[in-house]
Amino acid sequence: MADISIPGVTASKYKTEELIEGLMKLERVPRERADEDLQTYKKQQEAWRQLSRHVSTLRDSVRTLYSYNNPFSEKTAESSDSGAVTATASREAQDQNFSVSVSQVASADSFLSKEIPENGTVEKGTYTFTVGDKKLEFEWKGGSYSDFVTALNRRGGDMLRASLIKTAPGERALLIESLKTGADQRLGFENSALDFALETGLITKNTSAAVSIQEQEAVVPPASSKTMDFSSQVKASQGYVLEYTVSAERQEAGTEETPEGTVPTEPQLQKPGEITYSGITIVNAKSETALTEETAPPPPPAPVETNSVLALRSTRGAAIPLPDIPESGEEKFTIQLNEFGNVDALLVNNKNTNRSVKISNIKIYDPATAGDYTPVNPVSVAKDAVIKYEGITVTRPTNTIDDLIPGVSISVHDTVEKPVSIDVKPDTETAKEAVISFVANYNRVMAEINILTQNKPEIITEIQYFTPEETENAEEKLGMMQGDMTLNTLKSALQRITSNPYTADDNSEFRLLSQIGISTRADSGGGLDASRLRGYLEIDEGRLDDALENSMQSVKSLFGFDSDGDLVVDSGAAVEMENNVAPYVQTGGIFATRTSGLATRITETERRIAQMDQQLEAKEASLRQKYSQMEGALNRLESQSESISNFSRNRSSQN
Repeated sequence: MADISIPGVTASKYKTEELIEGLMKLERVPRERADEDLQTYKKQQEAWRQLSRHVSTLRDSVRTLYSYNNPFSEKTAESSDSGAVTATASREAQDQNFSVSVSQVASADSFLSKEIPENGTVEKGTYTFTVGDKKLEFEWKGGSYSDFVTALNRRGGDMLRASLIKTAPGERALLIESLKTGADQRLGFENSALDFALETGLITKNTSAAVSIQEQEAVVPPASSKTMDFSSQVKASQGYVLEYTVSAERQEAGTEETPEGTVPTEPQLQKPGEITYSGITIVNAKSETALTEETAPPPPPAPVETNSVLALRSTRGAAIPLPDIPESGEEKFTIQLNEFGNVDALLVNNKNTNRSVKISNIKIYDPATAGDYTPVNPVSVAKDAVIKYEGITVTRPTNTIDDLIPGVSISVHDTVEKPVSIDVKPDTETAKEAVISFVANYNRVMAEINILTQNKPEIITEIQYFTPEETENAEEKLGMMQGDMTLNTLKSALQRITSNPYTADDNSEFRLLSQIGISTRADSGGGLDASRLRGYLEIDEGRLDDALENSMQSVKSLFGFDSDGDLVVDSGAAVEMENNVAPYVQTGGIFATRTSGLATRITETERRIAQMDQQLEAKEASLRQKYSQMEGALNRLESQSESISNFSRNRSSQN
């Protein structure tokens, strides 16, 4: 019996599938070519986008080199002892060197209580805490120390905070800290908080003998002095502070006149007579009397101007100078007496001939004492930062002092005996990093152009900084845009810009990038190096460091300067490069036009491929239908042939 063949279901013994596939393969050739074009367009589009990103990065780096925020105007401040004093400098700071010594670091009140039971409670009441002129007051309904600390921290804000410190099994201590530094930011307790602070041993009643000055105010006229004795000797070990306010008032010099109608106390002799004849003058001799001859008054003393007026008297009788008084106006001084040894009086020696000196609000106090109370276990006490800037004592409530030197902020960290030197100068490291970044971005663009326009595998192997993924991507793009005029024009422009001279004025020290160590070095000795002919820039760090260290402004002018005096930077290597690459990467620029054109081609090709797919699908369906019909006809003919053969065999067997 013949095999049964069902068209479209069983394998065809006539190999129609192979015939159809062969015919369809020929039909798919245009579609495959279109797909290859599509992949090429997509790769080219991505290549243009990658190049655009690299050129945009280059544009940003060169714009930085001449913009208002250019790195050549940045300043740095180096400290000879960064553990004690550091400083930061803004672009407005002047190049300078100054010294700072730290007598005292600003701190805040931080009080530790005695040991308190772990399961202790805080009584209800109105709890009032003060820090300087700020006040925190809240009603407490009573509860555990933990809940009290939580409530205090929730309300404390930027004033104060509290914490519980475990000291022993079952025992803790309470720590309350002010969050504000400065002598005026004392931590105080009122109402129930005062009782609580005394009970827990945060503070105690101050029983130490106070040191005072009998006169709280004095005006010392010109050319006079005054001694203001302390009620008792102040020892350096006590750590007391002297506060006073001083001002100087200039006085107009008076004139002396003889009152009208005053009778002379001695006879007045008339001036001797004289006669002049023919240009000759004859003067009579003076009268001879027993009266004393009138003498001219002595000349007034030379004016004296000095601000060194105040001093402390040591217990040995020596005068120890205090800071100078102000030229005019009023100024408050806070003096750490532990720096002056043992003293017992304030001396005012006003040598000025036309200024009187007024000193007021004088007081001597223990900085650890808060009014009538003193902390029992002070972790720190509220103090101002006290420094000497070029020998001048400066007091500030915080450890950051930014109002002393224009453009410079000083940060105090620790006391130091020797002056700390602060050197404000151009920030060469920031400038160097910006230049290196520019060269790196330039070389990345140059490498991308070389890969796209040349079919030389060594271009890729020469680049050591590529990752494996970047190397693979570069191999796919190698020579993709050979002969492209856009890329060749861009490459030529970049090479021309880096080799052109730029002169800001007659005093310009540098005219070429090679003079500060930036060049292709293609003409250097040692034989021909093909990699140096591809347009990459190299940096001679020694020459660059020397240029930045000694001629920062000349380096700045090399990259960008104002050529016509309109206060706009319009010339220089960085300006020229930014102007040349901008048309390529700006909105609607050359690269955007290229990628947009490729996007149109991609869309058209995808639409054409879709149409081809529909046509191929219809063609394949038509072929399958026709071959199916052919197989059916052949199967029927074969069946008829088989029937005839069977009939003939049957007839032969009957005969």
